[in-house]
Amino acid sequence: MKRIGKQWPLVIVLTFVLMATSSALAEAPSVSSARIGGLELKGAKDVLLTRDDLTIRGEVLIEGEATAYEGSVEKVEVSLDGGRTWQEAVGRHRWRYRFVPTPRYPYNLTVRVTDSTGATSVPLVDFGLVRLIYLPMTITDLVQQKAQELALAYMSRDLERYMGLISRNYVNYPRGWVRLRKAIEYDFKSLNNVILRFTVNQVFNMDGHVLADLHWRLTYAGLTEPKEGDMTIRFDRADQMKVLLQKGELYFSEAPIGYDARISIVPDWVNSITIIVTDRDKAGAGRVSAYVRIDDPPFNGTMTLLENPSRSGRFVGSRPFTFTMGVSCSVTYIDEITSDWRRNVRRSRTYTVP
Repeated sequence: MKRIGKQWPLVIVLTFVLMATSSALAEAPSVSSARIGGLELKGAKDVLLTRDDLTIRGEVLIEGEATAYEGSVEKVEVSLDGGRTWQEAVGRHRWRYRFVPTPRYPYNLTVRVTDSTGATSVPLVDFGLVRLIYLPMTITDLVQQKAQELALAYMSRDLERYMGLISRNYVNYPRGWVRLRKAIEYDFKSLNNVILRFTVNQVFNMDGHVLADLHWRLTYAGLTEPKEGDMTIRFDRADQMKVLLQKGELYFSEAPIGYDARISIVPDWVNSITIIVTDRDKAGAGRVSAYVRIDDPPFNGTMTLLENPSRSGRFVGSRPFTFTMGVSCSVTYIDEITSDWRRNVRRSRTYTVP
């Protein structure tokens, strides 16, 4: 490789730096885990702690493990202010750190490890930064609060506010998250004067999440009597207690998910033209209508297309057609619901004899 003047090409320098950085990180000591009870903090974002997470002395106890690439673990240090100040934990490979939390104060937790060779981990790369907030309430109280926030967001008909309470790890993301958004948007467009109430029946504090059994009661304009049901909501402890899953008897509607209709115009090159509309949302309808305009022989009007084969969503019809250069056939079809939940979308296609 030739040098440019007295400098190596920039790409080589950058490659060398990246390789050296990656190698250094791979050989640095590391935090394997850090837990409060069964809740893993490494990789978490925003954790809400309750009285159930404290020791009998009212302390937060963080227990973890550390590893060294070379030598042994010399010390583990914990920072509650994002790395500005550090306190040494008790233990080495297996370590513990305790502190008494101030209610509602945001702690920015990170951890670093130093090995016997003097190498120290890069805390924000190795462990990350976890926001901890202690709320002086039980986990059941917190679930009731989060359920109330969910109900208020649903009643407000503010889609972004509601989806802000839903975890990006929502079941089957992104399909599950997108379908939920469509369902909630559908309700917001179709329901008025909504009143939703949740009652928490049982709460199970699992590793990394909280499982809650709830009863809900829903009323809205035009409903003769309230709807009620029982459901389970799973909350993400590693991300502000956002909703991971909703299942059971759901308070929200199942949004109609459509398919995009397609139009095909097929010439037989003799004396007719075949028009095909494929609309899976209409499977089983037997027939659909399309607006057709033909230059020669002149036709300008609605044409009925018959389903073939049965229940296939494929609709077919033919019209006389003159195959003279410049003669055209235009077809317009109204797609009542699309894959992205739009309504009454106009689909058009034109064929012109070359």
